[in-house]
Amino acid sequence: MKFSIFFKKYWLLFLIIFLAFILRVYRIEELFYFTYDESVPAFVGRRLVLFHHIPLIGGVTPFGVHLAPYFYLLSAILLGLGGLNPVIWGWAGAVLAMVTTLMVYLVGREIKDKKLGMVAAGLWSFSYLANVYDRHFWALYWGPLLSVIAIYSLLKIIKGKEKFVYLIAISLAFGIHADLSNYTILILAVISWVVFKIKIQKSTFIAIGIIILSFLPLLIFDLKHDFANIKPGISHFTESKGDGGSFSLNLLVDNTLIFPRTFVRLLYPFGFNEISLDYTYCLNYIKDRDQTVPIVFVLIALIILIGFIYKSLKEKNNGLKIIALLILIYFVGICIYGLVLHNPVYEHYITGLFPVFLMIAALIIYKLPIKILVLIFSIFIFLNVSKFWVTENSMGLKVKKEAINYTLEQVKDREFSLDSLSTCWKYNGYRYLFSVFGKDPAKSYVDPTLAYLYEDKPVAGKHPEIVAAFVVDDINPETEEFYKRLELLKLHSISSQKFGRIEVLILDNKTGWFDETN
Repeated sequence: MKFSIFFKKYWLLFLIIFLAFILRVYRIEELFYFTYDESVPAFVGRRLVLFHHIPLIGGVTPFGVHLAPYFYLLSAILLGLGGLNPVIWGWAGAVLAMVTTLMVYLVGREIKDKKLGMVAAGLWSFSYLANVYDRHFWALYWGPLLSVIAIYSLLKIIKGKEKFVYLIAISLAFGIHADLSNYTILILAVISWVVFKIKIQKSTFIAIGIIILSFLPLLIFDLKHDFANIKPGISHFTESKGDGGSFSLNLLVDNTLIFPRTFVRLLYPFGFNEISLDYTYCLNYIKDRDQTVPIVFVLIALIILIGFIYKSLKEKNNGLKIIALLILIYFVGICIYGLVLHNPVYEHYITGLFPVFLMIAALIIYKLPIKILVLIFSIFIFLNVSKFWVTENSMGLKVKKEAINYTLEQVKDREFSLDSLSTCWKYNGYRYLFSVFGKDPAKSYVDPTLAYLYEDKPVAGKHPEIVAAFVVDDINPETEEFYKRLELLKLHSISSQKFGRIEVLILDNKTGWFDETN
């Protein structure tokens, strides 16, 4: 009886959370993204599952220093449950997206009321861009969930509910070792303690201890390996010359506009119908994608964000202040990383702000008359959900499995090596997928960086008589060097077939020409 009453009261929230899951598993294998960034934790997970090798270090940062292995360990557990098929990560991402949706609701309810929470949760559930990033289970996946956990916990702590100190501590102990961008949330917690004059108690010291202890695997690794992890970081900052610290106004503008542009893209799916272009690191595609967002919308979003920050910092609403502080911390972090340290900045670096932006959008519309609110919401749902009817991943997991099956049919029981030709998608995760869905190649183009993870498969000295080359002729015109190499490969091709944007060339290497030209 109590559950029946509870369900009747929150049926709409249950529906929103359920639909968040359904939308994120729709065409899951077809749209699933798996490249080099995913293949590293996949190989680490395979190594743990099959050979019981427990890692002490996790992902590497742009500064050459590795983080602790908690994300890798979680990924490995999931891989083990999924029979090493990485699509299990997509299912896990969808399940966690339900948690994120619930937390967005709770944050909105804590800031204002249940209605705000429901509207914000609905925006998160149906947003195409949020959906796309929730499907990508990698180190930067955790930003949205961690940010809403932190905001909710801080609001509870400010109200005197001390036990939430442990929740934020545990989430931070995991989060800061998933990706460096999550340090923004740690900084938010520290600043909040000062701004909101949170009392320092025994639980505070325990929380600090939990976070400090999270570095223990890294300390053990460094002690065992003559500080091999920390040395690259020291070298990076002591030997980096950069360009003398020159200031670039254009770069400042570009870094600033990432924020309002992402705000707009969360509400309306401007961009291409190719999901891989939402994840790409290739600057030419990012530039083309960004140009699809009308500048007038970007400027309106910029005004909204500036106005929100200014107003929120003056108001007494602690939730709005925390959100404004988080945006400012992210902005300062992006400026330091992009302007001072001269690194490229990407949209996925600010995933922790995605639910925050949608919360701001919810604040704008949730007090509208119900009929207008329903109309706006209906248009939003149609525009975002209909995008999935036309969206493709021409290099998705389904396509790659088809390409691998074709390769195995061609090589049969013969030894073969694996090569890849592309500018933007050369490192496309093929090597791991061959290990899981087919058989290991005798040699491959990623062996110099991944061979230490194979464990059971020594790398051949030379390429065998058969070479399988996976070619992605990029959406934009390729380089002259690319076409010259492609011409050479096709000269030795004995069979070929295209799957999505991936063309598989089976090459005859009986003369050993591949070793001579590679």
